[in-house]
Amino acid sequence: MVTSEVSYRAAERRLWESVDVRPTEQRVHLTHSKCTVRVQEVGEGPAVLFVHGASNAGSSWASLVAKLHGFRCIMLDRPGCGLSDRLAVRPDGIAGIEAYADSLIPDVLDALDLAGAHIVATSYGGYFALRAAAAHPERIDRIVEFSWSFGAPMAKVPLVMRFGSARPLGWMMARVPPNERAVKMMLRQIGLGQALESGRFNQVSLDWYVSLLRDTHTMRNDIGASPRLMGPLSGLNKRAVLPASMLAGIHTPIFFLWGEEDPNGGAEVARRFVEQFPEAELELMPGVGHAPWMDDPDHAAMTTSAFLGDRKR
Repeated sequence: MVTSEVSYRAAERRLWESVDVRPTEQRVHLTHSKCTVRVQEVGEGPAVLFVHGASNAGSSWASLVAKLHGFRCIMLDRPGCGLSDRLAVRPDGIAGIEAYADSLIPDVLDALDLAGAHIVATSYGGYFALRAAAAHPERIDRIVEFSWSFGAPMAKVPLVMRFGSARPLGWMMARVPPNERAVKMMLRQIGLGQALESGRFNQVSLDWYVSLLRDTHTMRNDIGASPRLMGPLSGLNKRAVLPASMLAGIHTPIFFLWGEEDPNGGAEVARRFVEQFPEAELELMPGVGHAPWMDDPDHAAMTTSAFLGDRKR
């Protein structure tokens, strides 16, 4: 697949213009991960690091950070995603991905010369946030998790994720330039159907995501950096589920804003998962899927701002 940073930057610029935001950006070197990543920043105030999900990039948070005021919002392109370099060494098995997840957020904070920060995360990014809170609690102030996080039990593995977990099919998916129709189908499978139907995930957002998958190596790099976390038949690898003993030891305050219609796991999964944390709150959003900040950016911004600012919601 031929990539084009120029095309991707043009689509990304239109996305940011659509929410009337002009982020700054910089590239920083991660000492532990041994690669250089791009971060974009918006606003001033307490630092908030945003960690996106699988086969995505930092600009996926555009509609949310546009409505967050009084914070230094730092959107990370995870290694291999967006315009960040890929990992120098692929994590070796589940133990390798666990070690990588434990260290990524502290690695980024070190590169930005930050002693600590709030974290906002979703999906695969949530796994990095929770493992960092367990391994390095002194670096994490508060966490906001949007809907299902990797590491939680999974009610149903979407078909596109099962296909992607089969190496030959995953590599083929990553190498065939997707069209808009295929991307819409994928987005619906992973839980953004409501956002598409409502127009919250609009044409500008869709154009940006198509460009991310066509014009960068994001999907290929994410598949390459992920050991067998899922199987095409068996579904989620049970070793990828975070153990109850780890969750019980996380005392970082966490707020889960969880869509009841998340296909990865709805209200029942949410309640069972969140009750294992000693300092966690859960708000369930009826009719909302995997990306609550896209389905209802005003409510997502209000609750995020209140929780991170430790104000009564």
